Amino acid sequence: MSESISSQPIGEVAVAATSSPEPRRKFDWKAILKSQAFWLVFLAFAAVLFCFWPLIPREILSRWQDMEGYYAHGALIPLCAAYLIWDKWDRIKDFPIKPQWWVLIPIIPVLYVALAASRCIMPTLLSGLLVLTLLLSVLLVAGWKWLMGLSAPILFLLLGLPVFDQIIDRNTNNLQLISSKIAFYFMKFAGLQPYRGDDPTVMYVPNFVQQLNVAAACSGMKTTIAIFAAVIFFILIARLSWWKNLILFAIALPLSMTVNGLRIGLIGMAANTWPQYASENFQGMHDTSGYVALLVCFVILGWITRKLGYK
Repeated sequence: MSESISSQPIGEVAVAATSSPEPRRKFDWKAILKSQAFWLVFLAFAAVLFCFWPLIPREILSRWQDMEGYYAHGALIPLCAAYLIWDKWDRIKDFPIKPQWWVLIPIIPVLYVALAASRCIMPTLLSGLLVLTLLLSVLLVAGWKWLMGLSAPILFLLLGLPVFDQIIDRNTNNLQLISSKIAFYFMKFAGLQPYRGDDPTVMYVPNFVQQLNVAAACSGMKTTIAIFAAVIFFILIARLSWWKNLILFAIALPLSMTVNGLRIGLIGMAANTWPQYASENFQGMHDTSGYVALLVCFVILGWITRKLGYK
């Protein structure tokens, strides 16, 4: 493998002489280790870890592990981003590597600001700087074509990072009210005779002594964020026309709110039917139903995407 990085595709392999019309390819690790591109990638990765490390365990990983939080879907985002790269790898793997050394001029101050911000733990700013640093690193190491090919998977990572905190704070209460109304009228339509007090997010059913409180965690915001991430993922892999993409976006919020409201209503019906079991296992019912609701939304989105033309 040539050491020149001006025209050498990333992932180029040594091809063994064989009589097969399509010779089997394998990685030549010694050649990769001698490549300037490999060491550029290594240095960029080390710089990102050094400057952003406080963000990763304290904000990103901890939020992904919090099943009551709004970023519990986050662990799936890097896997989806990896799939997006794999999905287009045949089209981008042969792009020539043309490092853009001038990128060192903006990337160094960006890393400096990130290093300073990481000491203060500013998750929204750091998340944006992390994605910006990844984009600049690709441009530095491989050039414009690689940046264009990898920009969508890198930007997709934002959907698993804590960048929605202000949106969550402003809209959670509204979603609580919507989910409560859907659940209340669903139980009423089912003949359960629920009733509410002064707080519209608190409901009661006849046979269950405890109140059904639609708290912030039950507002549907968690489901909504995950559903919008799923919609963007389906749009990127399906490559539908623009108006079909608009349809997917348009149904995301109504779908998440409807499914979440029905979930709360079903919890109320189960609590009314089996009050003793519900009293002892209410948290388990709540958590399990949340995962089921999310799965139902994904299945419905996948079905709609196929109906719109995704093969």
